[in-house]
Amino acid sequence: MSSRYDNTQECYLCKTTKALDSFIRRKDGKYYRMCMDCNEYVQRKKLDRKKGKKNLHTETHRTCYKCQRFLTNDNFTLRTAGTYFSACKECNKFGFSQTRRARIKSSGGIIDPKQFQEKLKLYETCPMCKRRWENIPLLKGRKSPITMDHIIPISKGGTNLIENVQPLCYSCNSKKSNKM
Repeated sequence: MSSRYDNTQECYLCKTTKALDSFIRRKDGKYYRMCMDCNEYVQRKKLDRKKGKKNLHTETHRTCYKCQRFLTNDNFTLRTAGTYFSACKECNKFGFSQTRRARIKSSGGIIDPKQFQEKLKLYETCPMCKRRWENIPLLKGRKSPITMDHIIPISKGGTNLIENVQPLCYSCNSKKSNKM
């Protein structure tokens, strides 16, 4: 974690606390969570992979494509189809979530929860699978089966405006992914 007072931060890859000048500074003034040494190592490993070397996966371990660590399977998110995400949970936490937040911020618009609730009143069923909301089983840890879906995905140039949003059940939203 970064500290304003001692100007240090811990690299999530090597778990070493280093001075902030050992990290790449982002355009927004914050610092990436991986130190320059680890970043250089990862980039070299990626170049090797492009030369035909594949990531090693076994029954109990996998190689994260982003940080190149060989980790146990419990460090990766398991999909319902039985396959694993290619990046470890830690890389997802420090990499992809920031990218998504930045895309949403730059896409324009902010959706007020009240607006979404008003739109939700127009739908008695999931628009994709046509199941009634109350008939959709809840996943462990979820309070509702309803998710907010961008009709034109943010990653494909869609906006974060209420006109570009629809409610979908978590299953349909997951299947749709970033398709239109």
